[in-house]
Amino acid sequence: MEAYPREYTQHNLPLLVLSGLATDVELEAPPSVQEVFPGHAITTISSELPHVTGERAQQLLQEFRRADGSDAPWNGRASNRRGSSLDFRIRAVGREFKLPPRKADPPAQSSTTPPSSPTITPSWVLHSPVSPLTPSSSIFPDGLMAPAWLAKHQDYVPSVFISFFAFDSDPTKNTLNDNQLKTEISKIKSQIHKSDYKTRFAVVLLSNKTVLEAPDMEERLMNIRRATGLDPKNGLFFLPPNTSPVELRSFALSVTASLSAPTIDYYRDLTKHARRKKARGNVPPPTAPPTRGNFHLLSQTGWNVRYDFKLGVFAEFRQEMDAAQRHYESALESLFGGDGVFETTASWSPRWDEIRLIADTIALRLIRCHLWNSYSTSAVQAWLRYKETLRDLLDRRGKGSSNYGWEAWESRWAQIMAQLIQRAELPTFRIRHPAVEPDLLSDETHSIFALPEKQFPVGERLHPWELLHHPGYWYKLSAEHAKRRYVLAREIPEEDRTPPGMSPATRVSSRNQTYDYYLVPEPHEEVPIQGAAVGFQHWKDIVGKLNSAVPEFEARGQLRKVEQLQLEVCRSLLHSQEYEALFPILRPLWETMSWRQERWYDIASEVLWALHECALRVQDRETYILTEWELYSPVFRGKPRYKHDLMTCLHAFPESDSTPDKPSISFKAEEFSSCLTTGFTFAKGEGNVGEPLHAQIVITSTARSGSLPITLSTLTFQFKGCLDAIRLAHTSDGSETAGDTMSDLVLDESTTAPHKPSWSGQADLQISAGQTKIYSFPVIFREAGDVSLVSSCFELNTKDFDLTCTDIARPHEENARPTWWLRTGSTIKSRRLNRDSGTIVKVLPKPPKMELSLPDIRPQYYTDENVSLAIEVTNQEDEDTEAVLEVRLLGKDTLAYSWVGKDSSSNGEEPSAVEGSDIDLPGHVIGRLAQGAKVTEKIQFKAPPDPSDYALEVKVLYHVLSDRDIPISKIISTELIFNSAFEASYEFVPRFHPEPWPSFFNMQKEETDGQGQQSPSGITQRWHLKAKLASFADETLVVKDVTVGTLNVHGGAVCTIAKESGSDDVVLEPQQLTERSYCLDHQRTTLEERRATALDLNLSINWQRTNSADSSIVTSKLPIPRITIPSSEPRVLATALHSTTVPNVIHLDYILENPTMHFLTFELNMEASEEFGFSGSKLRNLQLLPMSRETVRFNVYPLVSGAWITPQLKVTDRYFNQTLKVVATDGLRADKKGVGVWVPEGDQGGANG
Repeated sequence: MEAYPREYTQHNLPLLVLSGLATDVELEAPPSVQEVFPGHAITTISSELPHVTGERAQQLLQEFRRADGSDAPWNGRASNRRGSSLDFRIRAVGREFKLPPRKADPPAQSSTTPPSSPTITPSWVLHSPVSPLTPSSSIFPDGLMAPAWLAKHQDYVPSVFISFFAFDSDPTKNTLNDNQLKTEISKIKSQIHKSDYKTRFAVVLLSNKTVLEAPDMEERLMNIRRATGLDPKNGLFFLPPNTSPVELRSFALSVTASLSAPTIDYYRDLTKHARRKKARGNVPPPTAPPTRGNFHLLSQTGWNVRYDFKLGVFAEFRQEMDAAQRHYESALESLFGGDGVFETTASWSPRWDEIRLIADTIALRLIRCHLWNSYSTSAVQAWLRYKETLRDLLDRRGKGSSNYGWEAWESRWAQIMAQLIQRAELPTFRIRHPAVEPDLLSDETHSIFALPEKQFPVGERLHPWELLHHPGYWYKLSAEHAKRRYVLAREIPEEDRTPPGMSPATRVSSRNQTYDYYLVPEPHEEVPIQGAAVGFQHWKDIVGKLNSAVPEFEARGQLRKVEQLQLEVCRSLLHSQEYEALFPILRPLWETMSWRQERWYDIASEVLWALHECALRVQDRETYILTEWELYSPVFRGKPRYKHDLMTCLHAFPESDSTPDKPSISFKAEEFSSCLTTGFTFAKGEGNVGEPLHAQIVITSTARSGSLPITLSTLTFQFKGCLDAIRLAHTSDGSETAGDTMSDLVLDESTTAPHKPSWSGQADLQISAGQTKIYSFPVIFREAGDVSLVSSCFELNTKDFDLTCTDIARPHEENARPTWWLRTGSTIKSRRLNRDSGTIVKVLPKPPKMELSLPDIRPQYYTDENVSLAIEVTNQEDEDTEAVLEVRLLGKDTLAYSWVGKDSSSNGEEPSAVEGSDIDLPGHVIGRLAQGAKVTEKIQFKAPPDPSDYALEVKVLYHVLSDRDIPISKIISTELIFNSAFEASYEFVPRFHPEPWPSFFNMQKEETDGQGQQSPSGITQRWHLKAKLASFADETLVVKDVTVGTLNVHGGAVCTIAKESGSDDVVLEPQQLTERSYCLDHQRTTLEERRATALDLNLSINWQRTNSADSSIVTSKLPIPRITIPSSEPRVLATALHSTTVPNVIHLDYILENPTMHFLTFELNMEASEEFGFSGSKLRNLQLLPMSRETVRFNVYPLVSGAWITPQLKVTDRYFNQTLKVVATDGLRADKKGVGVWVPEGDQGGANG
């Protein structure tokens, strides 16, 4: 848009003038009124009051300038956010401001009448100074529009004029100050009224006190407003002191928002005035008719165009872009219609280009209206429609569209579209985070074109070029037309490019009829002849537009297009031989171009050769070396006469007096195409410590035929693992063999702390084009582990430069298997190895030949027993060794063990070497073992108390005497299973204690034992504990003794356990049972103790194996489930005794116990049964004193034999109405029915009776 007047292309905003605020010097002031609007009717708005100064005034001025919308985006979204507030163009002036004349000065009489005419004073009809009816106007008499008219409303005639005054509060001067303000305000209003402009006037008063500090301030403000007639809503504004920057910003925004309504009214008045003039339908009379030439006045159609353009501009001022769009479309129809202005104007007329300028302006503004309203496709269609209409017009009535002038216009028109899109800042094309490369999984999208608006049906087919693309597309289109312009300009004959002073007049006249000069230089300036002055620089125009397109494509991830555009830039600069400007663009393009990786070598060759030549021109030695290196590759297009010599390529640079610094260049192999490939391969995928493993280094040259050899100074392969590097240095062997060669090398090992061992050697590293060199050598590893190739690096060191190329190893990048080279006679052949990678080797420890065994290990061991294990070590190496043993027992807990015959024990940690020994290996020292010797070591430990599984790991670590630096190890592992040898089940039943209970009527004194502790004095109860012990061993065991141990007693009682039955030294076979009985006396500490008692007991078993003569006695302890003795409550015990005097009679005793401190009465009810008869009270009451017990006997005569009888005695506590459960003792059975008594065979009373 730079080719057009600024007034035509800028977006029109209401003008707001700030007078008297902080400064009298305007920033970026437009030309003075006299320069743009000559005449004497200029109105000056002035004031004699001083400026408002101070820090607050400066801050307020900055806030108003920040509210200036001149640089705001050309879209309607900002207006939607602000509501009814408008954007303003703000001018800050001093106390004096000049308004342009409303009417032009009357013309001089001599210019309107012939010299011999009598003197007559005419009555002039005066018009605007910029009207085509004014003789002094530049467009008189038939021009359409002048930029001065737009400048008048945009820069010189404000919609609102704001005066700033200081409003001080001083009781002695308030009246004087107020009168001065009234006078100045009234004077300014009269000056504005005198100018005949409808500019609105407002006043801002900056006070030095608040209303609270000066209560009379409100009354003063009211008097000033009434006296001056200012509008209270938007005519007078008051700013108190002590305002913060946020408050100043809010005040400035509120002032502009309040002035939006009167501003819109101001431009509506102008719109009505223009609409009334258009509605008249006739051409107004000029101030004076034209007196020279064959001029005619502007036609009615021209006046319609003028009025429509004015109406569109006023709509833009109001920011009503829909109305502006309609007026601009009407103006274009009047221009291009059948009776339009173009059809009635000759193409050779000076007005033709002026009309084209107006038409371009209206079309530009129309497109801006579409973009303002987010009508993207409509904007493109308007752009295309105008271009085709103009092309058709020029082909019919102009100078055609096959000249450089038309291509220049098309280039400019596409550039204008790009600039309009950028200023519109459409959300579709907004870039928040530039895309480095396209990502299909990213949520954020960068649109390259806008979808059609809703007014287009979904099914309507639109051409791709009818959619709005991002600005880069239009800049690229502009550059293409600029290149066509250059091509057409180069085709201009030399006689047409001769300057007018050197050409005949007929030739110049013919030239004017042939070429279109609209906004372009004439042919002699477009493409000057050789030796003439510098003309239009086409390369700058093309490169500038391409450079503008590159960021747009790059921000949206269209990297291929970016590279293409950069290549076009380079071609233009190379064609114009602008090497200094070319190099900064071409070097990054060459480094990052995708054509190299994608094998588009024709385009890549063009870039490479261009950079090679450019580097020579700009004397960049580093780039020249790198391009020479890449030109060795045959994939790039070569030049027949070019000599490829990398080693002496810098000889092409001219010699200078000063010695240049020697270039040192480093790069990675994947960055550029290389003519040399290096490879490394291990012969096997696995190796052993101390044993040689063969490896090969291969160098292959794919340099183009005819290129000179390359001599590498060094070749280094870097490894990860137990190998640091392998390095070859160049040494010439004097041979010049051009074919493939294979050499056997002997490398030297070196170790430098803290690095791993490295190997180095010398070889002939000079390689010719198409040659392959193989170097074979053995490598010995000193440590076990994984070794993998990390990178390779070769260096070229010459007297002119140093070159270093690094290649990162990628072992799994390709599916090809590694290659191994073999010499077969006089030829060298390669074969594929049967593994995935040749650069990775697993170094195993030296294969151990020491044998380990555990001769006496058992399938399982039992808990708590002492375990002894023998470890047998046999030396199967070919020479003597020195060895140590390490043992680990791995399980949930750590088992301590000791070596038999050693004083030290271990908790999983091995002792150090024996003092005085020369063995430097950690562990239990075995010592020196001769070849074939055998030694046995023993460890012993105690098995864990709980069943568990452990892993036994035995490791022998040794070295042979001939190579003490390489330790060798062998490990065997086995599982140790520890199971419990026994399982037990338990029965716990009550018994009758024969000792009497303490009497309730005779309380005994508390006794103490010998240690002074109180002896238990509570009630004693007896219980029977029976343990059934089963052997779960897989062999015969001897049980020596089984005892019950007390671990803890809870609940205020003491417990005594006595063994009753069970013999010692019982031989238990697998799965065999044995029983043990124990009597348990439980006595509470005091009579008042009522709590339940919990017993923690264990069963201690002393046993030993029978299959080993030296087996020791083992003590295993089995936990007994916790036994709970109920609290002291009444209970009923049942005992049965066969009568010794009466056959078949069973004495059934029920013992009722009352361990409480209450008198209790029980009701006893014995139920009759068909199984037995009984003697005794069937129903009776029994009273029990506190702390007493009573025995009730029933003599039972069974009626059955060999069966269980179940007497049903119901015992009920009459006070608590609770039924007591009868508890069975030894020999009785308790079930759901009650207590059962066994009647043996033959004890049936009915049989005898």
